[in-house]
Amino acid sequence: MFSKSGFTTLATLALVTGCLKNPATGVPGTGAPLRVQYSTGTGTYVSNDVVSSTVHKDADGNEVGTSETYEEREHSFKWNDWKYFQGPDELDEQDYYRIAGDTQAADQVDKIRAGAARKMKVGAVIAAASVVAGIAAAVALNSGDSSAGTTVGYTLGTMGATGGMLVWYWGANDMKKPHHLPMSRADRNADVVEDCNEGRCIRMRGGRQATAR
Repeated sequence: MFSKSGFTTLATLALVTGCLKNPATGVPGTGAPLRVQYSTGTGTYVSNDVVSSTVHKDADGNEVGTSETYEEREHSFKWNDWKYFQGPDELDEQDYYRIAGDTQAADQVDKIRAGAARKMKVGAVIAAASVVAGIAAAVALNSGDSSAGTTVGYTLGTMGATGGMLVWYWGANDMKKPHHLPMSRADRNADVVEDCNEGRCIRMRGGRQATAR
């Protein structure tokens, strides 16, 4: 069911949503060692899990329904990530490859992010246009005593705006991803590779150092 309040919410989002910028900063190379830090660890989260189910019957023994009992249970999970550094300073992925001299990798990341920016712009335009079209349709189809025409207008506008926002979020997700290229590419461009597990780190020679030997 598409409501006027839901349409208004989408309309507001469509009108105020902007495009995320490429997170690359263009920071210059300082000559400090380029480092990739791989990190792994474990974490926990709590969820309400079903621990038992009860079948309910009437006086004649017929099953009339079931109920479930929930309890908070703690679960563990494993995570992994990696980051890029120049000396002590953390870098964006694109800046890392640019400073390392891997122009092909830097250009590849830039191309992906340019595509993400286009998705956000197209999504925002679709959403905003759908809002305007929805309002216009609601006014044009309004028959005075009946609100059916208005509902149709809001429904069409909401569907279009929702589609536009999904395209925008698709682009935003691509733009915000910290990694677009595999770990092996980062390793080959590092002076130092740091492997950390639960905060304990081991340092190894990176691909750049191996090539320089």
